[in-house]
Amino acid sequence: GANIRFVITNDDGLRIEADSHKVAWRMIFDLVRDSRSSHLLKDLPFIGVSDRCMIGVTDEPVTYILEQLADAHLLRNYRFQYNPPFGTNGEDGLELKENPTGCCRTEPHHRRLMYDMFAFLASEYRTPPQLDDNYDELEAAEQAWGNMTTIKRPTTLDLPMAMRYRHLKQNNYNKGTIAVFRSGIHGRGLYCTRHIAAGEMVIEYSGMLIRSTLTDKREAYYESKGIGCYMFRIDGTYVVDATTSGNAARFINHSCEPNCYSRVVTIDGNKKILIFASKSISRGEELTYDYKFPLEDEKLPCHCKSKRCRKYLN
Repeated sequence: GANIRFVITNDDGLRIEADSHKVAWRMIFDLVRDSRSSHLLKDLPFIGVSDRCMIGVTDEPVTYILEQLADAHLLRNYRFQYNPPFGTNGEDGLELKENPTGCCRTEPHHRRLMYDMFAFLASEYRTPPQLDDNYDELEAAEQAWGNMTTIKRPTTLDLPMAMRYRHLKQNNYNKGTIAVFRSGIHGRGLYCTRHIAAGEMVIEYSGMLIRSTLTDKREAYYESKGIGCYMFRIDGTYVVDATTSGNAARFINHSCEPNCYSRVVTIDGNKKILIFASKSISRGEELTYDYKFPLEDEKLPCHCKSKRCRKYLN
């Protein structure tokens, strides 16, 4: 077999060679004792100092690195502490698993799960507001306190559509009225945090305005990235893509018995998709509208759980 030589050197030119690390460090200990004795110094005890300790193999970081050396898996009588071999071979014993590219750092990362950038919104620790059935009593109490905004909001008054839309934008699209929480219909849903009157303009379905010819290409791209697709068709030419640049309206789920409806309105020459309340909505209710998907052979199941559920979205 191969002969191993242990060599210990320092910057002063000292060089110790031996066939065993025990002999090498014993020579160092003897030199230290002789040097101290020649200078009339007290003998330095080496109790508790072992040769294995001096070469560092008892240190955890050193052991961790040594176990990763090539052919370390061929040690049959050694018990690995940090890096056990990956597999076994009947003829050669333990062997390391070879990386396809030769190095782990050059191996591309493959995502195990589909990425959901809105997963935090469906957290079980974010509970929606409690459903409030006493709408009439609360409305009367708010009126008694002089809070008339809950009854006659600018978005519910009989005003021109452009003026109602302007009030909606000034109110940051009803940010204090609606919020996204976990939904029993599908993933996430948009919930009402204060009472909404029938006919009130709730929110605009906003996003990036694209041509309808790009929808298939974008949908394929989002699917390849594992991203949910949110699109709303305005007409035969344009579609609103709310996947990456939309607002909370993208989370409104479908229902066969909805409490909202969508409407395309032209404001200042631009077409807007607006969501209106079709009836009075109490705090804690989930906002829904009918997607009105065209009939297709490949059916999408509906989970709205309403009494008039059509079982399918299309």
